[in-house]
Amino acid sequence: MYALILKHKKIAVVIIAVASLSFLFWMFSVADIQQMFGLKRCAAEVNGSCITLREFRYELLKYSDLLDRDELRGAIKRQVLFTLIGREVLYQKALELGVVASDSEVAQVIKSDPSFQKNGSFDMKTYREALERVGLTPPEYETYLKKQLTARRLVDLVSRLVYVTDREREFQERILSTRFEGRVYFVSYEALSKEYKPSEEEIKEFYEENKDKFLTPERKVYIFWETKDKKEAHNIYSSLKKGKVPEGGRELKEVSGLPGDVSKELERLSEDNRFTITKVKGTYYVIYLKEIEPKRVKPLSEVREEVERMLREEKGWELAEKRAWELREKLEKGKEVSASSMEFENSSLEEFIKLFRIRGEETLRLVFSKDKVFGPYRMTNGYALVYIEKRRVEPVKAEGGLVESLKRAKEEAIVNMFVDRLIKDAKVKINEEYLR
Repeated sequence: MYALILKHKKIAVVIIAVASLSFLFWMFSVADIQQMFGLKRCAAEVNGSCITLREFRYELLKYSDLLDRDELRGAIKRQVLFTLIGREVLYQKALELGVVASDSEVAQVIKSDPSFQKNGSFDMKTYREALERVGLTPPEYETYLKKQLTARRLVDLVSRLVYVTDREREFQERILSTRFEGRVYFVSYEALSKEYKPSEEEIKEFYEENKDKFLTPERKVYIFWETKDKKEAHNIYSSLKKGKVPEGGRELKEVSGLPGDVSKELERLSEDNRFTITKVKGTYYVIYLKEIEPKRVKPLSEVREEVERMLREEKGWELAEKRAWELREKLEKGKEVSASSMEFENSSLEEFIKLFRIRGEETLRLVFSKDKVFGPYRMTNGYALVYIEKRRVEPVKAEGGLVESLKRAKEEAIVNMFVDRLIKDAKVKINEEYLR
């Protein structure tokens, strides 16, 4: 046997390698092997279960218009991924409880989807083509749908356990029917800022501490040629390629007023890509990036007035807040106050919430406490204090949908708490690479 192996060494090596790979595959699960060879990429893992990149991208398609906006892209991706994580923990909990959607339910949803129909009936070819366009296979989509239906079933089960008590209904009716009378006192920051004159030392100190607020933006300077002669345009472009800047161009620092396609070309230019040519409606535009003026801090002499204005505004707000708290103390003690005010009557809690952005416990104090003074609340031009002289409860009939609205709000709150708890207890690994 040993002699046979020596005689056919190459064959033996192949046999041993295959045996080793077989042993390797035996040691690991299919999911492990897929991960090792990059066949299954996960946007996140929940208790070892993979939320695939394809699944994540499919869900993102619903927000494709918003993803073009740089300021929203990261937040939307994160929100979508956490929605999928929430669905996954619900699905896993449903499996544990035995409330899983059946294959027939999945099939029924697919067959009734107009996207997969031809002449009003389900068509397998249309189904496959529609999924191919969004980057999914039928098994992937069916798994996705089954998880979605199962998670929905568990949410419905939790929701059915929610009810509104008489005490909750009475509590909400009280909030809706309470009316207020009193006064709103205002303290303007503008008036106080005008009274303040910053010293030279304060101006210099503020300037040194806030130099980043006085930066000039980076500015690009272009040389710009505009012609209807194709040959002339290409001659200019050829000269730029050879490192020569032809005469006849005009310097351009402001890019407003140019055709949209030309502006887009300007945005592409950089130190490594300094020239471009484009044609818009029969006119050729050749642009050369002459220089990039870097950001710089404006000297104090240039921004003195701006510094003084910012200092006065900052001090005005500081003085206004101090004055507002002093005013509150006097009102609480029942003392006379001399501040501009406005009367209100028959005002609702909703009006106070919208006007003063009152939140949380403060809303309950307004309705149920005997407190008279609330605030100060920061407004656009200063601070406001609310002085309640009288509360009354009008015996108004509650709106027809009150109980149903309360029930929906309570269901949503309880479901969110339930999902948050499941996520907290789960082992979640997020691939941050896909959230950029």
